[in-house]
Amino acid sequence: MSELFKVGAGLVIGLLLGGCSSYHTGKHDTKLRAKASIAGPGITGEADLYEEYDGRVRIKLKVHGTPESKLTPGLHGIHIHETGSCEPFSAAKGHYDGNVDPQVNPEANVSSGLGNHPYHLGDLQNMSVDSDRKGSLYTVTSRVTLSNGLNTLFDSDGSAFIIHELPDKYLPDPPNKDAPGGARIACGVILK
Repeated sequence: MSELFKVGAGLVIGLLLGGCSSYHTGKHDTKLRAKASIAGPGITGEADLYEEYDGRVRIKLKVHGTPESKLTPGLHGIHIHETGSCEPFSAAKGHYDGNVDPQVNPEANVSSGLGNHPYHLGDLQNMSVDSDRKGSLYTVTSRVTLSNGLNTLFDSDGSAFIIHELPDKYLPDPPNKDAPGGARIACGVILK
């Protein structure tokens, strides 16, 4: 019996150690990439997006404004918006919240508008702009994907970045439209 126990224990230990040597890291075979050219009155810039691992998208965004632009020194709200259109800026619609079409995603339970703010999938931290009117944002988000799925930025109508004139105050159910950043001053459609 003791010999059988040793063989069985050895087999179990071997299987456990063998199982630990290989696990799913979530790394894609090839890195998924996207870009956006940011533009607004007196404002230019670009954003690069990378998804190397499942559910982790890196965003690197840089913008520059002229002295006459509304890209003033300080903090500015920036969000991913639900539609890939910038003509006019309002065409980008509201903050991105995944595929909420009941035909495609019947479990979605978010309401339109700002009722889910700051928990929309497209809500990002504020961008800092220096005294030379240069702004940048580097972040990693697990709220959106460049790959297929319910949280993809490449659904049927695409997605866009919107830069706002004011900082986002991150208030749940904001009391007014200025709390999440106010007026839209620049936009960029996200493209593969």
